[in-house]
Amino acid sequence: MSADWLAQVYLATDRLFLTRLGPEISTSAKAYCPVFFGQNSTAGETSRQIAQSLGTPMPGGSLRDSIRFFLWVHSLIVQATGSDSRSYAYYVETGHQVYVFGKRMGYRKEAQPFLRPALYQVRGGYN
Repeated sequence: MSADWLAQVYLATDRLFLTRLGPEISTSAKAYCPVFFGQNSTAGETSRQIAQSLGTPMPGGSLRDSIRFFLWVHSLIVQATGSDSRSYAYYVETGHQVYVFGKRMGYRKEAQPFLRPALYQVRGGYN
């Protein structure tokens, strides 16, 4: 066995994470990610009416566009935040109470997992 076997294992693993697994997981997460009034959206007509009445732009896609991957030491990290100004990926992933202008509306938004299904997807062909 080579004296630098561990370094070789780390190098091969890092390469796998950066060239195959990271891109595949993040691509899947982007495909599963809900976009406000776009792909996988569960926003209802009431949400649309409120946004339009406030003149709120509804381009959507901030959560999807925030998905990225990187190495931290020798661990693959795939993350999503939502936007630069606020982090809400966790609440989309796990579900949350609904608030409008700081007032609790009394109902819950169901979870819309997108990171976990991408992570747990069976992948193959890694040689």
